[in-house]
Amino acid sequence: MADNKCAQMIQTNFSLHGLILSRELRISLTKQLLKIPEDERESWLNRIIELVLAQNLNDPHVSAEHIKLAIEECVEPNKLKDTETVFNVISGYDIPKIKYDICKKKFTIDNENLYPETQYKSLIFKHRFEMVWYKTLRHKQFQSSKFEKQQADKTNIIPIEYLLSELKTGRDFQDTFIMEGCIVIVNGVYKDDVLHVENVNFPPIESSESMRSDFGDTNTFGGPHNLSLKMSEKLQIHEENDPDGMIIFIAELWLDMPNVLQKFKTVLEGYTDYPPIAFVLCGHFLSFPTNVTSPQALITGFKNLADVIAQYPNVKESSKFVFVPGPHDLGSPKILPKPPLPKCIVEEVTKLVPNAIFTTNPCRIQYCTKEIVILREDMLTKMCRNALRFPKEEHFFKHFAKTIVSQSHLTPVPLQVVPIYWRYDHALQVFPTPDLIVIADNFGTYTTDYADCYVINPGMFSKNNFSFQAYVPAINQIQDCQLPNDIDIS
Repeated sequence: MADNKCAQMIQTNFSLHGLILSRELRISLTKQLLKIPEDERESWLNRIIELVLAQNLNDPHVSAEHIKLAIEECVEPNKLKDTETVFNVISGYDIPKIKYDICKKKFTIDNENLYPETQYKSLIFKHRFEMVWYKTLRHKQFQSSKFEKQQADKTNIIPIEYLLSELKTGRDFQDTFIMEGCIVIVNGVYKDDVLHVENVNFPPIESSESMRSDFGDTNTFGGPHNLSLKMSEKLQIHEENDPDGMIIFIAELWLDMPNVLQKFKTVLEGYTDYPPIAFVLCGHFLSFPTNVTSPQALITGFKNLADVIAQYPNVKESSKFVFVPGPHDLGSPKILPKPPLPKCIVEEVTKLVPNAIFTTNPCRIQYCTKEIVILREDMLTKMCRNALRFPKEEHFFKHFAKTIVSQSHLTPVPLQVVPIYWRYDHALQVFPTPDLIVIADNFGTYTTDYADCYVINPGMFSKNNFSFQAYVPAINQIQDCQLPNDIDIS
C-alpha cells in the first residue's frame, strides 16, 4: 500500500513539472522514497525534481543518470561535483560563442559551426555589430521604433534610411577612445543625402546581471560544467572560507635574466607561508626579440624557473602556475588567439611543477564564482595610436576600460592593428561582462573599473621596478605590489 502511494506521488509530481519517468525509474525512486520519514517524503521528492530540472534537460525524458546526480546532490549538498571546479583555466579555443537569436529575442549560445573558413572573415564585424546593436535595443534609454510616442528620457534609434532633417543639438565626440573598428551611436541631421553628425557616443552598458537573464543557468564563460558557476552557493562558501586567498599577476618575466629570476625568487619567498591560489605569468619570457637562439634560451630559462619554484615546496604544491604567451613569444605567428608555448620548450617545468598550466593568449580563469579574462597585448598603446579622438588624461584608464566593456570586445580595432584568427574572434568577446579583465600592457601598473568590472594592468615586472598585482577574490580587491629595485637591468 505504501509502495503504491509513493509511486503515485512520484508520478504526479514529475508529471506536474512536465517530466517523464520510465517504469523502472519509478520503481527505483520509490525504493529510495520509502527510506525517507513519511512526513518528509514530499519535500524530499520536490527537492529531487528541482535538482533534475537544474540539469538543463534536452527533453522531458528523465534518465537514470539525472536521478543519480540529483540524489547525490541531495545527500551531500556541499560536495562539489567533478565539473564544479574551484580553479579552472579556459583556453581561447574553448570559449563559447554567443549570438542574438532574433526569433527568441534573446542572446543564446551558438553551437553551429557550419561556415566555410573564408566566410568567417566577412562575419567578424557583422557579429560584433549585431552583439552591440541588440544589446543597445534592450537598453531602457532607447526605443526600437520611431512611431512610438517619444518620452523625455527616451531616445529613438532610427535606421539611416528613415532619418529626418530635424535639427538637434549635440556635443561632437563623446570624451572617450573612439577608433576605426569601434561601433558607435551617432546623432545628427540627414540632409541632401548626407548625414551631418553632431554627436558620436558609445553604445550604453547593460549590467552583467541583466545580460545573464537571457541565459538562465547556461554556462557562457566556458569550462567543463554545463551550468554557470557564477551563482553557485557551494563555490561561494568555498570562496568566502578563504578570505586571504589571492591570484598574483606578473607580466614580462624575462627568464634569460638572472636578476629577474632572483627577484621572482624573492616573490615566492614572500608567499611561502601563505601560498597564493595561483601565479599568472605572462610573456614575453625573453628579454630580446625572437631569433635562432630563442629556443635554447627558453629551454634553459624555463629549467632555471622550475629549479627556483622547486626550492619552495609549499608554494609548488599549493599554487597553480599559469603561463600566458606574449605576442612575440616563440611558437606561432602574432595572431590571436595565440596557442600555448610549445611542449618541447616547457618540458622541464611540467616535470618539476605539477600545477603548471600552459594556455593560450587570451585565456579565461574561473575561480569559484569569479570570472577573469586575461590578454597579453599592448592594447592601450595601440588604441592611443589609432584613436580618432583622444580622451582627457585625467580619466585615461577609465576611458580605456569603458571602450572594452562598451564594445564587448578585448580588441575593438581593425584586423591590421591586431590580427585575429577569423574563426575565433568570439574568443575576444567579453559578454556578459566578467568580474576582472587583465590587460598585460606595456604601460605602467594601473587599476580602474567600469560597470562593476575591474580592468587592470600588472605592469612589466622586468621593466617597471618589479611591479605586479594581486587579486583577492573573496573581497573583490586589487592590490598593487612592487619589490625594491636594488639591481640595475641593462
